[in-house]
Amino acid sequence: MTLYRQLLVTMLLLFAMLFITAYSVQFSSTRSYLAQQQQTTVINTVTSLGLALTPYLETSDTLGAESVINAVFDGGFYRKVQLNLLAAGQQITREHQASPQGVPDWFVNLGLFEGARHEAVLTSGWLQLGQLYVEGHPGQAYYQLWQGMSQLATWFVICFVLVWGLLILALRYLLKPLHDIEVQAREIELHHFGKAIPLPNTRELREVVSAINNMAGKLEVQFREQADEAERLRNKAFLDEASGLGNRAYFVSQSQSWISDGTGGAAILISVDMLEQLYQDEGFSAREQMVKAIAGNLRQLCRRFDEYALARISAYEFAMLVPESDAERLSLLGSEINRLIAELVIDPVNSLNISVVGIVVVQSGDDTSQLLTRADNALNKARMNAAGAVVIEFYQEEHKMGRQAWKQLVEEALAEDYFELSSQAVLGFDGQLQHEELYIAIRKDDVLHGAGNFLPAVEQFKLGERLDLHIVGRALTLLAQRPALRLAVNLTQYSCRQVSFWHELKLLLDRHAGVCSRLFLELPESAFASSKSALMEPLSSLKVAWGIDHFGRHFDLLTQLGDLRPHYVKLDYGYSSQVAQPDYDDAFLAAVCRAAHNMGALTIATRVETDQQVEVLKTLYVDAYQGFISPPKRLD
Repeated sequence: MTLYRQLLVTMLLLFAMLFITAYSVQFSSTRSYLAQQQQTTVINTVTSLGLALTPYLETSDTLGAESVINAVFDGGFYRKVQLNLLAAGQQITREHQASPQGVPDWFVNLGLFEGARHEAVLTSGWLQLGQLYVEGHPGQAYYQLWQGMSQLATWFVICFVLVWGLLILALRYLLKPLHDIEVQAREIELHHFGKAIPLPNTRELREVVSAINNMAGKLEVQFREQADEAERLRNKAFLDEASGLGNRAYFVSQSQSWISDGTGGAAILISVDMLEQLYQDEGFSAREQMVKAIAGNLRQLCRRFDEYALARISAYEFAMLVPESDAERLSLLGSEINRLIAELVIDPVNSLNISVVGIVVVQSGDDTSQLLTRADNALNKARMNAAGAVVIEFYQEEHKMGRQAWKQLVEEALAEDYFELSSQAVLGFDGQLQHEELYIAIRKDDVLHGAGNFLPAVEQFKLGERLDLHIVGRALTLLAQRPALRLAVNLTQYSCRQVSFWHELKLLLDRHAGVCSRLFLELPESAFASSKSALMEPLSSLKVAWGIDHFGRHFDLLTQLGDLRPHYVKLDYGYSSQVAQPDYDDAFLAAVCRAAHNMGALTIATRVETDQQVEVLKTLYVDAYQGFISPPKRLD
């Protein structure tokens, strides 16, 4: 029980005890007063009635005596009035045995009043004329006691409720600093650091709050420094300082990641030949300024794509990875690149000598060296091609479907639910299952189409919202059927940008509230790079855990991890693919994992294939791993 509730209950109990004590005293005194008053009334009645009856008894006027008794009996509250005429041997009796009105029977049955009674002998000189007996009726005493105690109890209850409300307000105000300390302590435990707690007026709490604020500030600075250190190591390993783009090592690692994802796309090499002439004519500073300008234009150009990688791989060459495989669009993209670079040159004499572009489409079975070799060959052909400065090497596979065919297949799969689900385990290094990542494929006519084949069409034709809602619905059904299952579902880039998607997703999750604790949502890192602020509100409103996939592809997101507050991050394959090689520099990967831990996120390595990789990852602050060391399995 919280301190607030303990104090509230204690004070209410004390007030209740005070009420019960006061009520008991008041009840007892009122009862005694009414009983004494009734006894006095009966005695007075006997005395006065006896004086009134004596004259009638002396003359043996029985009718007159009876009239006097009737008058007294009808005008008071008496249970019994009895007169024994000793000389005549007669008896006059009046009785009223009815229960009191306006009083509950259970209250009367308590026997609080026995009924006052008094008896006297009426005389005339030494002669005894009669014997008078009067017994009071307790009904009036019960009625007065019931009315008085009921009103008192009502006022006590009203006061109790008012005191209860005032205590709630007072305790909430007085204990607010303790509540703020509790919230801050939880945030610190999760490695989240919010605003400083306002200093309270209470002296004892003021010192505690001040200490908490100082500790939180120091920890935030420390964790931010560690994140900055990880960013510095990444910049040192993967950043080209002159252009602000990735370097050759970064491009190679991203190429490995793209190829392993199987999502296709194209690699583009851009040779800016005029940079060498600029260096000879105007010097190093002029060349570096031109490099920065070219990098800025290329970066702006790439923002039209959801996923991309951009790097400067040599003094005069830039490289890009884009999720586009259509030859016509790639040709237009290459021409636009040349135009943007040419616009930076004052009075160009021959635009063909400014820059050339070589483009290759990623093919199934490619590895990084093959991809770069083919791209370099395309670039050399572009230099020798007098007709233009863009060359595309495009090998259309015979069985490869066009984008429109993929769109039709996805729409048909959504309508008929042709999706086949499988999952891959995410394991801790102690062997404990963390959760399973959901994989989807489309099976039609006994042919299985992997997600890497149709997801580009899903993004291009804006089918991501329908697809994600459908798959999340299937996942929730599986979770309801299998209580031990914990599933992570990947969301598309398009869905993450749609307000309507988050609204529909919330309604869907509300209908399956019982299993939401076992559902995880995985968002691509590029979604945060383009619209981080727009994602924070819907993510915070959902009662599900979520993580970031492909973490590390974007240079400016690592230091923002504390603001994002994901439950876990999946490290991009490009940073962990070579961990088992002897010359691998693990300083950056270890720094990234430490920074993630400091911000409260677990780190998961992906595409782990060998036990050797597992052993190395154990030493790099990685929490869990997944990959073909634990192959996917069918779920349905």
